[in-house]
This record gives sequence, structure tokens and C-alpha cells, in this order.
Amino acid sequence: MIQYLVYFLVGGAVVTAISMLAERGHPLLAGVMTLFPSITLVSFYFIGKSAGNEAVAVTAKSCLISLIVWIPYIVAIIWLSPRIGTNKALLIGVLIFIILAFALVYANRFVGMVQT
Repeated sequence: MIQYLVYFLVGGAVVTAISMLAERGHPLLAGVMTLFPSITLVSFYFIGKSAGNEAVAVTAKSCLISLIVWIPYIVAIIWLSPRIGTNKALLIGVLIFIILAFALVYANRFVGMVQT
């Protein structure tokens, strides 16, 4: 259980740092940091430590394939935020992400892009 607390604290620290950058007038740096492999770096480290190297490779492949889910989410946020506000744009973006993620997972069962 201690390891999950460490995961939570490390992830929270990263999100806090990125939020502080954006709030203090550095949105480009915050955007770059958001895309910086901070979450994947920490996640891959802990996955490698607990599940091994092969699990990291499979998870990384899943991340790459998942870009087809992430790109429509980001495009929705970019397009909708100025039109309907951030909260509604985030809600719609997350719904798009969830729907596409379920479709990707379902498609993977038939096509086998990522072997589990």
C-alpha cells in the first residue's frame, strides 16, 4: 500500500508543478511540461520496477497507439474552450476520449495491436 501512496504523491507533485507554471504566466512551458514524458517517465519506472521490462514495452506501445484517442481530445479542448468555456470543453473532450478509448480497447480485442 505504501507504493501506491508514493505513486499518488509523485503524480500530484508533477501536476502541481505544471499548474503553477501555467498560473504564473508560462503557458507554453506548462504545455511543454504537460507533454514532457513526466507521467510516462514515472509510470514506466514504477511499472518496470513492479512488473518488469516487458510490461514497460507493452505499455509504451499502448501509449503510442493511444495517440489516436488523445489527438481528438486535445483538438476538442482547443476548439471548444474559447467557445463554450473550459469546464464544458473538458467535459466534452473527456467524453470523446472515453468513447474513443473504449472503441480502441474493443478494436484491440479483434485486431490484437497490443498483446496482453
